[in-house]
Amino acid sequence: MYNFKEPFVLKNFIEKHIVDSLNQWTVHNYGGKYFSDANMGLEGTRLTTRYFRGRNILYPNDAFLLQRKIIQELGLVDFLYPNYSHGIVNGIGFEGGDIYEHVDPVYHSQTMTVHCNAITQNCVEGGITIIENHEYPTSPGDLLVYPVSELQHRVTTVRGTVPRILWVFGFCLPINVAEKNLLEYM
Repeated sequence: MYNFKEPFVLKNFIEKHIVDSLNQWTVHNYGGKYFSDANMGLEGTRLTTRYFRGRNILYPNDAFLLQRKIIQELGLVDFLYPNYSHGIVNGIGFEGGDIYEHVDPVYHSQTMTVHCNAITQNCVEGGITIIENHEYPTSPGDLLVYPVSELQHRVTTVRGTVPRILWVFGFCLPINVAEKNLLEYM
């Protein structure tokens, strides 16, 4: 059982061919209709699919395979998706981009929002996730899991010519399920 009230990292969770496939989709699509400026930091340095409000985003099949793997590994049964396409967000951060400290919303009452951040490409320097003042360095293929609606988090400034690529798989867990998992974890 996992403790969804505290951050944890599943190292090498994502197979290399999935990482490569997701990166290819991001690089091919970030200039298109699905992505927009994240409105955090310098304009144009961080693009995201979070705000796309058209029909469902045509993510690659590998994104859905990874989402199913996460659901299975974490034992998620009783959950809702946040209010973004398929509960998935893809983001790309360029030189100078960062994410300011914030707490994400609760999308459905009596739940907490948990993100499973799949790091698929690291930048040259920076791009480190900070949760409640603790660094969580990750490598491509790692999965960082934490309750974004409960904990302050941010990302340090991206440095270098290699962009940071992140896939977020969001889940709204009923508070009682998260607490049950916490008690079983202890």
